[in-house]
Amino acid sequence: MKKYNFDQVIDRTHTSSFKWDNVSYPASGMLPMPVADMDFPVADEILATLNRITDHAVLGYAIVPESLKVAMQAKISQDYGWDTSLDWQVWIPGIVPGIAAACAAFTNPEDGILTAVPVYHPFHLVAGWVDRPLITFPMVQEGNRWTYDFEAFEIALKKGPKVFLFCNPHNPGGTVFNAHEIERIRMLCAQYDCLIVSDEIHADLQISSQTKHLSIATDINFFATSKAYNTAGLGGAVAIIPDKNIRDAFTKKTFGFFPMLTRHSIEVMETSLTMSSDWLESLLPYLRTNHDLLLASVNSLPGLTMLPLEATYLAWIGYDAKLHGDFQKRLFDAGLHVLRGEQFKGGDFIRLNFACPRVQLEKAISIIQQVIHSHA
Repeated sequence: MKKYNFDQVIDRTHTSSFKWDNVSYPASGMLPMPVADMDFPVADEILATLNRITDHAVLGYAIVPESLKVAMQAKISQDYGWDTSLDWQVWIPGIVPGIAAACAAFTNPEDGILTAVPVYHPFHLVAGWVDRPLITFPMVQEGNRWTYDFEAFEIALKKGPKVFLFCNPHNPGGTVFNAHEIERIRMLCAQYDCLIVSDEIHADLQISSQTKHLSIATDINFFATSKAYNTAGLGGAVAIIPDKNIRDAFTKKTFGFFPMLTRHSIEVMETSLTMSSDWLESLLPYLRTNHDLLLASVNSLPGLTMLPLEATYLAWIGYDAKLHGDFQKRLFDAGLHVLRGEQFKGGDFIRLNFACPRVQLEKAISIIQQVIHSHA
């Protein structure tokens, strides 16, 4: 098996990086850990694909080939336990615009859009984008993991939302919903006639070896290779929509809004699905070690708490605001950029991306420790 060097530090500044070239940063010295892309080079096979396209020298419009469709179908069956048909696939430039299209297609202005909070911010922002009411219910801690408050979920469903936005694995918090939870979600949404729109982009980023991703396998299910293989900048995703009427209504909402996929995104997705498993099998142990280091460090500090993640590389860290004040701003002023819990409707939390070389994570932990101790 080929080994990858994830300890390699690559300078991403001055590359128009959304993560590293933020205009709010001071001239130098900021360590950014907000945006969900990884500070690792992509797999050799992906680089070879990109180089082959570049060497060809013609960049025209592209179509999704049958080989990509078959590769995605096989992936969903083998890894997520769902046998699908090729004609269920709708290829789109990204999951966030797909969520917006689904909400626009299947709700009216008086209908609600339902999601759990805290949650990846487009899940709650989309209600404003399409001018619909937002209905939310809370995640709760059960044991050592985050899950749904199912009583609150049913109360929220009684308010009549027409679309439920499901994030699995959950961002933030890292929950991989188990078979019992998924069946309960399906049952409740069916009972209250609420369409399920599921974002499963983090499915391959399993931090816990005790969990396995299961697709909810329902109305609209989004998949992409970009998070696991660090190709988010290229775009590309697929919606799996079994019902033809739902599929046609969704597709109609994309007309005139969604661009065609590029040859780069199409061929990189196919490469990600068909290449050897070496890159991912090297990545996951590295992420797990980073996760364990961060988890132990955070939970050793006064006024900070973190539950172990089941998936994703996005740590959800709670803090005592009475002890630490505006903790996100204090970290920013000390040279560490993380996201505020409020961005996810999550209160006194921060979200930190630990998909980076270990030396960078160690620097982040050092900054957190300094900020905590300077306020003691």
